[in-house]
Amino acid sequence: MGVSMKIEGKVIVITGAARGIGQEYARYLAGLGARVVIADVNDCGHTLKLVQAEKGTAISAKLDVANAASAMDMAHTALDAFGRVDALINNAALFGGLKGGRFDTIAETEWDAAMAVNVKGIWNCCKAVVPA
Repeated sequence: MGVSMKIEGKVIVITGAARGIGQEYARYLAGLGARVVIADVNDCGHTLKLVQAEKGTAISAKLDVANAASAMDMAHTALDAFGRVDALINNAALFGGLKGGRFDTIAETEWDAAMAVNVKGIWNCCKAVVPA
């Protein structure tokens, strides 16, 4: 049994899917027949158009992973469109704004922002889709 047989028809939420590797996850999985939820704090329109141009099935959802209510809204959007969530790819991450160097040079606000997205964001999204 090939990979596409396991993926076809599955509903997969991908966070951080407006660009980069998240966008590629969306394109690849939709190409295998998954129904994808393209979720990001940034505009997902370009990724959605790419998936649809390749005959994939997708919707987009505005998502701030650091915000629990936003994660729940995303899950409800997925459920309203597809009736379930089979998988979640926690791809959203905050790293570009962090300056390199020693850990003691990172400002507390930068640390808090990174933890809100990179740790709490995963927790928020998992909690939001578990009942699905």
